[in-house]
Amino acid sequence: MIRQLTKSDYEVFVRQKRAATVHFDAEWDVSHRMIARLKMSEAADVLAEHVCFGEVDCDREVELAKSIRVLNLPSVAYYLDGNLAAVLVGARQNILGRLERLLRGQPIGHEDGLGSCDTP
Repeated sequence: MIRQLTKSDYEVFVRQKRAATVHFDAEWDVSHRMIARLKMSEAADVLAEHVCFGEVDCDREVELAKSIRVLNLPSVAYYLDGNLAAVLVGARQNILGRLERLLRGQPIGHEDGLGSCDTP
């Protein structure tokens, strides 16, 4: 399940399980939003026991997006043990692959080979 988040529940949410991932987007970004939701759902099907999955509407939660330093949409924030590991841009990234790496203690980022931009 992907939970809609607000600034008031964000900090508690990212600490509920060993890892968390949050998709930052806006309602007007329809195509990217659908792609990212599909990627998040695929990852949730596999890792829901260990990972919390959330979504933030940046038009409604401007202060929250600024506090995480979301500069472009869509972006995905990855957390391990309540600590921000990375904020990466792009709807087509391999969210499942990145979460698996994160849970194994491996670094994630733009150079991890798992896709960080919206190229097909």
